[in-house]
Amino acid sequence: MTTRTLMSRTSAIVAAIALFLGLSLGAPASAASFETALVNASLVEGPDVVETKDGRKLEGTIVREVNGYVWIDLGVGNPLMLRPDEIESIQRDADTEVGSDPVLADAEEKTWERREGVTRAAVITAEEMVGIWMSAKPLEDAIPILQDEGVDLVVLKIRSGGGLGLEVQKISDVLHKQYKPNFQLVAWIESAISAAAMSAHCIEEIYFMPRANYGAATGWSGALEAVEGRQLESFLYMMEKISERGNKDPLIMRSMQINVPLSYDIEPDGTRKFYESTEAEHVLNDGEYILTLNAESAEHADFSKGTAGTLEELTRLLEASIGEIEWVGERISGEPFPISQAERHQREWREEMTFQQNRFIEIYNKYEMELGNAASVPVENRGGFLRKASRYLTQIRRMYDDNPNFGLLQGMTDEWFIEQERRIDELRR
Repeated sequence: MTTRTLMSRTSAIVAAIALFLGLSLGAPASAASFETALVNASLVEGPDVVETKDGRKLEGTIVREVNGYVWIDLGVGNPLMLRPDEIESIQRDADTEVGSDPVLADAEEKTWERREGVTRAAVITAEEMVGIWMSAKPLEDAIPILQDEGVDLVVLKIRSGGGLGLEVQKISDVLHKQYKPNFQLVAWIESAISAAAMSAHCIEEIYFMPRANYGAATGWSGALEAVEGRQLESFLYMMEKISERGNKDPLIMRSMQINVPLSYDIEPDGTRKFYESTEAEHVLNDGEYILTLNAESAEHADFSKGTAGTLEELTRLLEASIGEIEWVGERISGEPFPISQAERHQREWREEMTFQQNRFIEIYNKYEMELGNAASVPVENRGGFLRKASRYLTQIRRMYDDNPNFGLLQGMTDEWFIEQERRIDELRR
């Protein structure tokens, strides 16, 4: 797809850092209880309409359902997944409503069998910018898929340089409130910087890859100036609470957020006692910089439970405590681990977000072009340009409502939309 791009992915990440001060303390709704059944709805012909509780009316083809979760193909990009708590009603070509237990043929058969004493495990990836490609929604969407595949242990492999701070609480809530009650949850760190480290911090059992890094969680705003005052205190408080979730000393994350020293002693029972000073035997941070852990320092501080560069190495570390592991998914040449259906969903999400971001930028550029065209001609000749601009603005608003993070990368807020309406009104005069 060819678009006139406002910013590359790299510059988008810089913009995201500047917007890092955004926080969202609201927890996502709890997922409904799930049973294990997959239904292929592709045999239902004609347009389907899904009305959501936030007022959207989505027309397309329902291609899959999993215990109340619905995938609808809107004809653009990958199918959109909706949770049960997002759906108000569904109308199919036969006017079948949600809750009326429609009969859908050809349920997929279960293709696996549980072996006694064997832990079924899957690797799913969280990558790239937090808030766009690494997000709470695809992680939450994966829960019924993981359950359908009989997964007991989830390894969340993280490779991200950070992103939007407003997504941290959301990701932490999904991992802590929804993953932990249903699975044994493990983090496998390739790189977790800034918001990525903050998102992973609620996970108790963390393993590092040999060249991994974790930390540097300073919040930034404006012209890359570190947040201060109330904004900083909000970040520090949020991460104290998330540290408790991960059974971690809050001084560790504090030293990753601000320039404070950190050292520790090894107690007789092998536990680590941390101090906000350089007086203990082992110094992690002298206070001149913010803390970033590597594989060696993380393991010595007992922050990491071990170092594993391959799935085989990780398996040996995990099996030492839980016994035999069976990895779920398809083994594909060149892939470092089996690709489960839940992992496919994470990859499809990232592909879709790339598509949607490019589409968002393309529509934004067209909107600005039509405003420019209108401003270049007399008032009596502006009508057609302004009608097009209004249509593009409506599309931008719809996409912004679906994923506000796209808009944040362009500096958009609710106030921005009010200002755009004012611009259009002024050009009509």
